[in-house]
Amino acid sequence: MTPLGWCMICVLFAAIVGWTDRHLIYPDGLSYLDMGSEVSGGNLAALGNTYWSPAYPALIGAADFVLRPSPANEVPVLQVVNFILYLLTIGAFALFFSAWSKTIPEFEQTSNTGKGLFTLFAFASFLRFTSLSIGITASDPDMFVAAVVFFAAALGCRVSRPGASWRQFALLGALLGAGIYVKAAMFPLAFAFIALLFISLGWKSGVRWSRLLSHFAITTAACVLVAAPLIACLSVQKGKLSMGDVGKLNYMWGVDNFVPNHVGWIGGTAPEYGTPVHPPRVLMENPTVLEFASPVPGTYPLWHSPGYWYAGAKTVFNLRNQIATIENCLRLYWKIALRSKAPIAGAILLVVFSIVARRRDIPWRVSLWLVMWPLAACAMYALVRLHERYVAPFLLLLCLEIYGALVFRVGKRVAIGVCSLVLLVSMWPVALDGARSLETSVRNFRHPVDEDYVAVAHKLENLGLQPGDKLGAVGDAFHSYYARYDQMRVVSQIINGDDFWKLSAADAKRVEDRFASIGVKALIAVDRPATNQEAGWIVLGTVKDAGAVSVFVLKPAEDHPH
Repeated sequence: MTPLGWCMICVLFAAIVGWTDRHLIYPDGLSYLDMGSEVSGGNLAALGNTYWSPAYPALIGAADFVLRPSPANEVPVLQVVNFILYLLTIGAFALFFSAWSKTIPEFEQTSNTGKGLFTLFAFASFLRFTSLSIGITASDPDMFVAAVVFFAAALGCRVSRPGASWRQFALLGALLGAGIYVKAAMFPLAFAFIALLFISLGWKSGVRWSRLLSHFAITTAACVLVAAPLIACLSVQKGKLSMGDVGKLNYMWGVDNFVPNHVGWIGGTAPEYGTPVHPPRVLMENPTVLEFASPVPGTYPLWHSPGYWYAGAKTVFNLRNQIATIENCLRLYWKIALRSKAPIAGAILLVVFSIVARRRDIPWRVSLWLVMWPLAACAMYALVRLHERYVAPFLLLLCLEIYGALVFRVGKRVAIGVCSLVLLVSMWPVALDGARSLETSVRNFRHPVDEDYVAVAHKLENLGLQPGDKLGAVGDAFHSYYARYDQMRVVSQIINGDDFWKLSAADAKRVEDRFASIGVKALIAVDRPATNQEAGWIVLGTVKDAGAVSVFVLKPAEDHPH
């Protein structure tokens, strides 16, 4: 089957999963949807968020502007955007595979059977990494990042061939510069890519250093020029040259173990961490109750613009904490390796068989940049914070480059046997995921049910809450998409829910009255423990990845029964 045929199979799989998960949303998706709504309403300045990169919410905003979805259809429209990004990613990967395979003479010279086997292996690996490691319906920009990575790798392969023009190098630089609009982490990785690519090209014979340096300058300049507007926007907001707050905040939360993390900072920390510039307002102490209705918009303002609430914070280097973070990330890499034991075992078998075969007529061919760039990405994330979806496209590039260097050094039967076994073992989770999606779609078609957050939203409406009402949270409110569905906002929060649940009935009433005094209509809690504060709390339902959601409808403080 041709690459186009395998692309269509991947698209069909994505359509099945996308339809089943068309109402799926994760906590970060709430902030992206809020930003998208601002963009669709004409507030393009919302894209200048110092924490969330602008490209993904810009696409959401464009889709909202065109389709004007009702609250019930906002998440399906978000999933349409995700599906379009998947189409972009599969197109980028097909472009990469076409350019990359031309750099392997053995692939060009092998039979159609050999080409078909390796094409199958490449696209099956793509499907596995994108569906299991990134997530086709995940409400974050990591699939968009994968598209940028594959486009960059495709252009890297093209400029590595003799006769590449300066326009191709300029296009490569522009693409890498555009990566910062998708995710801030792509900016340092862009310069790592450029450096490694030109070191790799410098090792090739026949390349004049003057030509190499001119192309290096063109690529770097194009990268900087494309990225400059966003850097300038963020720097103006910060009052200094800045790439935003995402790196700093993730370092503080992940390495410095900064407390509080993710929920607003009111001070009380060690002096070396700085002084808060925009702290949430403290309504009460014991328990600590914060209010943050303004000036940041959004359903959950603390998570809409973390950079604003943590302004003034500073990172502190601690060698012990840094080593502990690296150790934790290495353990996660080990877990990823265990889940990828079939491809790893297959590569080891190919190494052994290639040594036995002694194919001296086929030299070892490995592109330095195509190996080192993924390793550089893995090393960068290991220093701060790691999720498998962050490194999935880089691991796929590394996997294919290793197999591309090995599979043609062994006999055809050995290659077919090893690759078939690897696919058989590694692809069954993907097949199982597709089967589950089909089964879920059939079941929901026969017995339709509301999504968990929709059911919670409807119950809030039935209790008399209305669009525009303010909510308070006992503990975090990251999974509060039901509030956006009802066009409400979470504007106040008890930071540590356990502090509230330990209160006596009289003290709890005092806290509830304080919430009511600022216009909060109801308190929301997730996984409320069994306590003496039972009266008035109503269980609304269970939200996926969060827990059982309960509500306590408030009344004016003076006649508020408990």
